[in-house]
Amino acid sequence: MAIEIAGYGLEEPLPLLGLSLWNIILFLVVLIVGIAVVKIFTGAFKKWMIKAKITEILAEFSTRILRMIMYIFVIGTALAFLGIEIGAALVSVSVVLGFVLGFALGDTLSNIAAGFMVAITKPFKTGDFVTANGETGTIKNVGISVTELDTVDNKRIIIPNKLVWGGNITNFTRHPTRRVDLEMGVGYDDDLDHVIKTTMSLLKADNRVLSNPGPQVAVKEMADSAVVFVIRPWVKTEDYWDFFFDFQKALKQKYDEEGISIPFPQSDVHLFQNK
Repeated sequence: MAIEIAGYGLEEPLPLLGLSLWNIILFLVVLIVGIAVVKIFTGAFKKWMIKAKITEILAEFSTRILRMIMYIFVIGTALAFLGIEIGAALVSVSVVLGFVLGFALGDTLSNIAAGFMVAITKPFKTGDFVTANGETGTIKNVGISVTELDTVDNKRIIIPNKLVWGGNITNFTRHPTRRVDLEMGVGYDDDLDHVIKTTMSLLKADNRVLSNPGPQVAVKEMADSAVVFVIRPWVKTEDYWDFFFDFQKALKQKYDEEGISIPFPQSDVHLFQNK
C-alpha cells in the first residue's frame, strides 16, 4: 500500500522540486540526527581529553575543530539525499575558493593557526593572570581565532590570536611563588645596620614570607637625598598583592616606632650675589 502525504506518494516526484517526499524526509532525518550525534560525540570527546589531563584550552580548541569537520560531513551526507553530490563539486570549487579564501580570510586563517600554536605550547591556561599584546588580565577563554581576558577593573578584552602568539606573553601566575621587589629610602644619618635588622625582623614576623628562598634586605644606592634599600621577600603567588600593600604600611609604621627617617626629596640651593 502506497503512503501518501498531501496527495503525493513517497516515491512520487513533487512539483517544481523534482524530488520525492522520501528524499526530503531522509534529508531532514540525516541532518537532525547527524547534528545531535555530533554534539554528543564532541561533548564526550572533550570530556575524555580533560580526563586524560589534556589542558582545557587544547581540549576546547580541538573539540571546535572536530565539530566543524563533522558538521560539514553531516551536511554533505544529507544533501546527497536531495541529489546534490558535493564530492566532485568540492574538488573543483576548492581550487577557486583556495585563492579567494587565502586573500579574504588571511587574517582569520592566521588567527586559527596562532590559536592552534597557543593550544599546543600552553603559555597559559584559563584563570591565569597574564600580559599579552600589552593587555593585562585573567584568561577567560581561548577560542579558535581570539583570546578573551578580563582586566582587574572587570573589562573584557578580546585579542586576535595572531597578536597573542606574535608578541611577548608574561604569565604572573604560572609558578606557585613570586618575589616581591620593594625599595625604601632612609636618611643618611640613620644606622644602616639597624635599618636592615628592623626590616628583616618585620619580614620574618609575617607568616606569608617564605623561608626558602629567604628574604633579602640590602643597600641599593646612595641617592641624592636618601640611602635606598631593596627589600626582596618571596611569597606564594596568591598572597602577592595582599602582602605588597600590607607590608608597605607596616614598614612605615615600624620605621616611625624605631625612629628611622624616610626623607623627602631635597636639594641644597646656593645663592650668589653679583657685586
